[in-house]
Amino acid sequence: MQEILVVAAIAAAIFFLPRLMGKKPEPAYKPYRRSLGIALTGWMRLAILVTILWVAGCAAIMKPWANSPFSFFFIGPGPILVFWGVVWVWFGYKKHRR
Repeated sequence: MQEILVVAAIAAAIFFLPRLMGKKPEPAYKPYRRSLGIALTGWMRLAILVTILWVAGCAAIMKPWANSPFSFFFIGPGPILVFWGVVWVWFGYKKHRR
């Protein structure tokens, strides 16, 4: 019984070791692409950072939890929502124009 196991181990080593130790082909170069299909350019990253800083700065200066939250909305996130809405529509037209 032990001899059969030794022969089977040698046969498995003969068949599988060359496959495991062989040179693997180089994968074809694929450029990095985000899963959503949106590449963030430098300007887009800057716009996101300015958005975060704008809302945080408006919140720190206006203190909407103590004062009127409606005036904060019209000065803080309101213009940001309009800006990103315009960007969203612009990219939609640009994508379907091609």
